[in-house]
Amino acid sequence: MPAISAGSNFVIWGRAFIDGACALRPMTGYPDDWKLINGEAVTGEFPEASQFQMNPDYPGQNQLTDSLYNLDTLIVASRRLQALLEASSVAQMEYLPVNVVDQKGRRMTEPYVIAHPLNPVDCLVIDACQPRWGRIDKNDISRLKHLVIDESRIPADRLLFRPKHYKSEILVHRALAEKIDAAGYTGARWIELADYPEP
Repeated sequence: MPAISAGSNFVIWGRAFIDGACALRPMTGYPDDWKLINGEAVTGEFPEASQFQMNPDYPGQNQLTDSLYNLDTLIVASRRLQALLEASSVAQMEYLPVNVVDQKGRRMTEPYVIAHPLNPVDCLVIDACQPRWGRIDKNDISRLKHLVIDESRIPADRLLFRPKHYKSEILVHRALAEKIDAAGYTGARWIELADYPEP
């Protein structure tokens, strides 16, 4: 059975805690947002009016980062972060322009996209994950004790993806995460698979 440690080639895309950085409320304007979690292609149907609003409960937190924290577990990325992902030949991705507005509803001039990985990868070692399966969708895991993957089942060009059956998290290849850090992009934090779920 494959073992997971800090030496894994993959980490989890998480949130960096930055003083003053904004946190986004759930996206509005797109009722089929479940397709984004499922990794379905939505280019051509994703509405131009879709938007994220900064949480009005925290009026002083309006700093924009390259990866914006949101409750939808999506990658809301700056255009420059998008450019890095595209230049890194990250396969099976869509980039969906989306509006970001402040706590008073004023639209930010900085453009953002949802960096949307398509087609979740069937890479979980199910028994080692000790999953709890969903009550409604029996093919989805609602909770797991460990996040264990078999990297031999991950195509070489899948540098960013959601795992099949457990689409709550996005995995990113360590080399790509290091490239994002080296470029000075803000807002993302990398969680080791061995440390998941965090306390």
